[in-house]
Amino acid sequence: MNTTRIQSSILNLFQDDNRWSHPGRRVVFWYDPDGQFADAFKELQLDGIKKLQLGDTPFTVKHHLFIEQPEQPFLLYAPFPEPPNQDNWLLDIQLSGLTFSADPAALIYADLGFKQRSLEITIRDRLKFFNSRKRTEALQNMGLPPDTDERALILAMLSVLAGLKVPDAGTLIRQVLLKGLLESDNLLWKDIERFVHPHDFWRVVQEHTGFADATPSLRKLFVQVLITHFEKSLHGPIPIPFKAQVITPGQRAYAFIDQWMRDQQDSPGWKELSQQIAEELNILDAIQNLSPEVLYEAATFEVVDQAIIRACVKALRSPTPDLTLWPNWLQARRTLFWFSKYEPFYCALDAAIKLLELKRQYPEGFRMPAPQLFQAYAKQLYRFDQTYRHFIVASDAAFGDILKGLIEDIENLYTQWYLDELGEAWSDALENSWQLANIPSQTSFFGGHVQPIISRKDPEKAFVIISDALRYEVASELAETIQKELRGKTTIEPLFGVLPSVTKLGMAALLPGMKLELLPGNSDVLRDRLSTQGTAARQKVLDQNSRVEATILTAQELLTMNAEQGRAAISPYRLIYIYHNTIDAIGDKAASEHQVFAACSQAISELVRLLKKICNSLNGTHVLITSDHGFLYQRRPIAEADKRPLPRGEGVLETNRRYVLGRNLEADSGTKAFNLPYDTGGAIAIAPRGSLRFAVQGAGSQYVHGGASLQEICIPVITYHHQRAVKGDEGPARKVGVQVNARARRVTNNRFSLSLVQTEAVEGRWRSRQVTVALYDSESLAPITDVPGAELSSSSVSPSDREFSIRLTVTTTNPPTTAYLIVKDTDDESEILRETWTVNLGITNDFGDF
Repeated sequence: MNTTRIQSSILNLFQDDNRWSHPGRRVVFWYDPDGQFADAFKELQLDGIKKLQLGDTPFTVKHHLFIEQPEQPFLLYAPFPEPPNQDNWLLDIQLSGLTFSADPAALIYADLGFKQRSLEITIRDRLKFFNSRKRTEALQNMGLPPDTDERALILAMLSVLAGLKVPDAGTLIRQVLLKGLLESDNLLWKDIERFVHPHDFWRVVQEHTGFADATPSLRKLFVQVLITHFEKSLHGPIPIPFKAQVITPGQRAYAFIDQWMRDQQDSPGWKELSQQIAEELNILDAIQNLSPEVLYEAATFEVVDQAIIRACVKALRSPTPDLTLWPNWLQARRTLFWFSKYEPFYCALDAAIKLLELKRQYPEGFRMPAPQLFQAYAKQLYRFDQTYRHFIVASDAAFGDILKGLIEDIENLYTQWYLDELGEAWSDALENSWQLANIPSQTSFFGGHVQPIISRKDPEKAFVIISDALRYEVASELAETIQKELRGKTTIEPLFGVLPSVTKLGMAALLPGMKLELLPGNSDVLRDRLSTQGTAARQKVLDQNSRVEATILTAQELLTMNAEQGRAAISPYRLIYIYHNTIDAIGDKAASEHQVFAACSQAISELVRLLKKICNSLNGTHVLITSDHGFLYQRRPIAEADKRPLPRGEGVLETNRRYVLGRNLEADSGTKAFNLPYDTGGAIAIAPRGSLRFAVQGAGSQYVHGGASLQEICIPVITYHHQRAVKGDEGPARKVGVQVNARARRVTNNRFSLSLVQTEAVEGRWRSRQVTVALYDSESLAPITDVPGAELSSSSVSPSDREFSIRLTVTTTNPPTTAYLIVKDTDDESEILRETWTVNLGITNDFGDF
């Protein structure tokens, strides 16, 4: 044995303050049963430490230590075995000091700085582990405390094998399982067998997860903790074939899987293993008979999402669907593991439910006078179009054929009921003269909205954004987004659009002037006898009729400018018209019309960006956002029965899928004739009733505009007044708050429920919020329950509709009697709410609240 190594270890014993429980002088005993280190003892050079070889009577030694040199540190070398306690006359001194041994295990023990001598045996039984300097240094780097016990040392050694920087049972078990469930192919398992003992690992497993088996295996372990997690997630009994695989009590197993699923780095591996086991155990067939009410919070297996989606589709397609609980069930899925993969399905289902709920509100259809129907569309009916758009966007992103039948049903609801019923009601309500009592026309836009801004004495600029084909339902969503993301006040109101609802006439109507002249068969429209075709012509109309300095830009130009360029571009002007074209640019082409709903989402994003640039970089305050026209679109191809033959004859001057202009024309049963309130040279307009189209050659009949439908002529005007930030202002928007609703702040069962109440509705400046909820140890602030999430996104004005049930499972064996219930925002982990709760699990109940 290397004397230098022995000398270094002995000096470490004397110098390591953490290993001594008293401040007095230090005495170290060295028992050498065979006397093999006698020469090494003689060679030791220990400054300040006196060496003494035992051989005299114990009383002589005690006299020497206590009487002659009571302050002197001693190394007492005994070239004989350590005597039993009852025969050891120096036991009192030995118990107040430390014991050294020069065998490899003892030296390792000494190097690690432990106090419990029994750890020498633990080390000696696993010496192969310490044959590697890399493993030994990794263990030392963990900084295990002197009072480490056998359990902690073995956990640390196993953690080293798993490549961990700190000992952690959950991460260790996770890493072993991630290397494979078959021991023969698991390299980490082979290291455990080679350098420690398998029973060391299984003891850690039992303590951490509750798994215990006479013949344990990695596959058995994973299956049982997985099934236990599944059982704990259900709102009812687990299928009988799996009962035998549930660990009881299962809180620790549930917590193990729950933490693994939420670990950003290791969750992909868990996902693969979960899918593997689900397939091997045929989980999908086993849960087919479980109701959504039992499954809706379970996320252990991906097939649960598939089962819930299929069940929801089945419910939606039933003759008399009961959808009362489905919104809550779908809402609960949003914070679970597999939601991101199946988000398009859940969004489509949510939209389908909303469409059915909207339909139930109108059992008698939409029959009412035209002005009232127009206002009803602007207040509520537009949501049919908006929700249909959301459904189509979501179902387009979904994969497989699960939604195929539902898509057909929604198309029937939208096209054969809503569009037909609303279109017929609107067509019947309209008079032959194109105007509505008490409803402002699109032609009044400049005088009613722009003129009041530029007529003020203050030098504030007026920004007018005209987004081509921004129909009312898209603008409504845009207004909601603006209110949430910007600081100012946002309002939206409808104008009665021009007919035909086409760009050339709509754009002209939005310019200043008194008179509109529509020249049938001509691509131009005159405003006060001035051409409005093209940017230069519109600039001339603005210059002549607005009576202020005005300019025209495109949204694309402005968005590409930096702040300095943007300010220079608008600086001389009081009025800035900005033209934006995303929706019509996509929809008006046959090759891309199927992408028009995606273009609506893109348009909303672009317009919000544009508005932020105007207000934040260009110091704009007054912004108006409007449109030249809306549009009709359905995903289902237009049937021949929904096409009307084009009127023929010399009187026809201009034709389109949605209108005809001409003289001496008459409407038939499928069309309606209108006298127009602007100069047309005597021409009238013929429009197909409802959503019918004229039979025009060529592709591109699903996206249309030009006609008289509400979707085409209900023109949005968003008025935005920006408010500058002031000191103490909390920002442009706030997230909704949360409160806890529980009968008592006390936990008496391992599984318990509470309710979260969303304090504000998501509307205006109030944003939704994602939160986590858990009980935490009041001292360490470590979670003692699982940490489920919840999404607070209800827009209902009724507080009862904004209440969400949360179920928690206590995951620690001996929870503290006092804990904090903490609600955190998932975005930044900030605490929103903290309450003190009492934990009293006098009778452990593994079956939930009663």
